[in-house]
Amino acid sequence: MNHPNVKLKPLTLAVLMASTMPQISHAEDNADKTLHISPIVVTATRVEQNSFDLPVSIDVVDTETIHEGRQLVNLTETATRIPGVVVANKFNLAQDLAVSTRGFGARSAFGVRGVRLYADGIPLSMPDGQGQTGTFNLDTAKQIEFMRGPFSALYGNSSGGVVQILTRNGANEPTVSGGITFGSYDTQRESITFEGEQGPLNYIVNGSHLSTDGYRDHSEASRDMVHTKLSYEVSDATKITVVATSLNQHDSQDPLALTPAQYNANPQQAGTKAISTDARANKKQTQAGLVINHTISDKESLSLMGYYGIRSSDGYLAIGAGASGGRLSAIDRDFGGLDAKWTYKDKISDMPYSIVAGLNYDRMQDNRSQLNTTNGVVSSGLLRNEIQTVHNFDQYIQATFEPTDRWLLVAGLRHTKIEFSVDDKMPANNSGSLDYSNTSPVLGATFKLLPTVNIYANYGKGFESPTFIEMTYTNPTTGTGPNLTLKPSKSKNYEVGVKAFVGDNTRVNFALFKVDTEKEIVVNQGQGTTASFKNAGDTERHGLELSVDSALPYDFNFYGAYTIMNAEFKDSFQTGAPAVTVNSGNKIPGAYTSTTYAELSWKHTTSGFNTAIEGIHFSDVYTNDINTIKADAYTVFNLRGGFTQNLGNWKLNEFARVDNVTDKKYVSSVRVNTAAAYDPGAPRNWTLGINASYKF
Repeated sequence: MNHPNVKLKPLTLAVLMASTMPQISHAEDNADKTLHISPIVVTATRVEQNSFDLPVSIDVVDTETIHEGRQLVNLTETATRIPGVVVANKFNLAQDLAVSTRGFGARSAFGVRGVRLYADGIPLSMPDGQGQTGTFNLDTAKQIEFMRGPFSALYGNSSGGVVQILTRNGANEPTVSGGITFGSYDTQRESITFEGEQGPLNYIVNGSHLSTDGYRDHSEASRDMVHTKLSYEVSDATKITVVATSLNQHDSQDPLALTPAQYNANPQQAGTKAISTDARANKKQTQAGLVINHTISDKESLSLMGYYGIRSSDGYLAIGAGASGGRLSAIDRDFGGLDAKWTYKDKISDMPYSIVAGLNYDRMQDNRSQLNTTNGVVSSGLLRNEIQTVHNFDQYIQATFEPTDRWLLVAGLRHTKIEFSVDDKMPANNSGSLDYSNTSPVLGATFKLLPTVNIYANYGKGFESPTFIEMTYTNPTTGTGPNLTLKPSKSKNYEVGVKAFVGDNTRVNFALFKVDTEKEIVVNQGQGTTASFKNAGDTERHGLELSVDSALPYDFNFYGAYTIMNAEFKDSFQTGAPAVTVNSGNKIPGAYTSTTYAELSWKHTTSGFNTAIEGIHFSDVYTNDINTIKADAYTVFNLRGGFTQNLGNWKLNEFARVDNVTDKKYVSSVRVNTAAAYDPGAPRNWTLGINASYKF
């Protein structure tokens, strides 16, 4: 496998050295500090299983890591720890986070495409592949699972990876907890949680409010959220769980991205026309899901899931004629679906096996309209008025088999059929429909080389349909659409890896991967929110991922994650108007060549004190297909520290953190194939927080 020549930074070298250095015995200092257990995960095989045994790249961020010295604002706070995963738009609350795994989803300027999102088994991605992380509730999170590689295809369309957040159960005793954080740019967040257990009912309810002026001009934002999980034990065999979330984000100002010249002159300024058009976003979403788990016998069980939600989004865009001319893009959405899953576990001649089979249906309907605005106020009639509908019907099966104590075999198959339709209410009546179908097989095997060393390999096929956003225009200059000629891109995914425990205090995961994609979806004409798309030729992504978790002497802990990836177009194609040629060998924009995360933490158990230094490095990255604009590499460091006290029924926690300690000027994320491509990162900033809980 050929890898690009990459100059290793000190931060990267620290991760690599930690994974290869000999482990020194410190029996007295580390008597109770062992790392010989891997997290239990559910995303990989849909049943709880030790991640160490699975032939899958899957990492977990646990509740302690999610909460320790963090603001609990969005996914970027902990996703940087995961190799192969990049989350963008951290500093612009008007835009949804963009998530990519191994390059899947990298072309998204905002929102999630190419990566599936779930919360407690309930989809947050729509049938066409688009999704948002805005309803992820970090206050009540038990863990967040990040799965990459071939097995992601078993979640259907646009499964380049899967990110799932799982809500913890409420405490055994009635408990109320609350927290407040203050930070730079008049940022303030309050939260309160009620939880407990009463007979067969377990409950946890959380509410939060966030407000900030933002560090850039025209970036004020606020957000309210309520999240509830109720679990009821009907009997020893049956459990009903209800999960509901409500999000209200109102008048969040959008500072827009900057051109390289604007960024170099003043990264704090708002982008072109952001202020004159009052670019902003209003978002509301309410979603609820019901899960019924029923145990038929000690071998067999059933799970039924249904969900429904509504979402409204008003985006005031800085596109239109004149200095103050803009556009309102309004979406009213209802969505929902059903999933029925059967699980069977048994043995054949003392050889364990399991089977999971299911049916899945999802539906989304958008009422979309566009109107001209002047100074951020609607100034003309409808430019666009259409109803977009998409639904899928899938069947899937997964099986595991352990022929010996040293082998685990995993296989799966998913068939997907997706149907799109557009009902255009404008006089031009550009209505139409199309459908796609695909079958995705995956295979994987784990071999236990030693009791502490597993090697594995897997292979799978996946596909990614165009989203409705990518279908919007056939010609962005004239505004005509929809584009119903787009085809799904299809991928072949390969992976080999090693999972190992080195001594009792170090866990190492290492993976090599390769992804071959045909009919890659790329920009055809225009840019940003008014781009049209087409299918190009083949692309290839290959690289490696490494993570190290080591409990060091004297209560220190080191964690590091490193990714190197070469992502390039294998075929040349033409883009733009007038057309320019994208050469074979050009790098895929938005796909970083390397990322590194390193953290050294220390805890003093007696006093309840903890502290850590975090280092983050991102390589430079191209922002357009023709590779003429590039964002420079950067390295930032963060510091955090806090105290925890247990005082009878009270538990108190105070923390402080400083991000970007060296006050580095950097581009935190890029928007692909647009002139204004840079989202600046924040300069040095601080956060103070206090949390308290009381058990009755």
